[in-house]
Amino acid sequence: MTAKGLYLTLFLPSGFDHFMNTFSFRADTIHNVFELMLAPGMKVVRPLTILPDPIFPDVEEELLADITQDELMGLVASVDNAHVIVDTLRQCNLKSNPHQNAESPDPLLSMPDF
Repeated sequence: MTAKGLYLTLFLPSGFDHFMNTFSFRADTIHNVFELMLAPGMKVVRPLTILPDPIFPDVEEELLADITQDELMGLVASVDNAHVIVDTLRQCNLKSNPHQNAESPDPLLSMPDF
């Protein structure tokens, strides 16, 4: 646990090594992310990085998936209360997403100078 909160990366088995797309987005809660990952039609995801906000229930995600942006947006439509995901979903890594709240999704935060 860091001062910014838990940084979690889940590595899920893929089974295939073909072209994958990187996506990033914010969500109201981690429950929205889990609902999206369990949606019927969700394809291979590896890894899934979840960066919780230290104060609010918001979370930021980065995932590598065997899915197109249009397919992913179709799955997002099946998630209840997913307006934040819809507004922030981009096909880019989390550091490049202009809707990222945190300074860095890097789990190895720099140490302060003493």
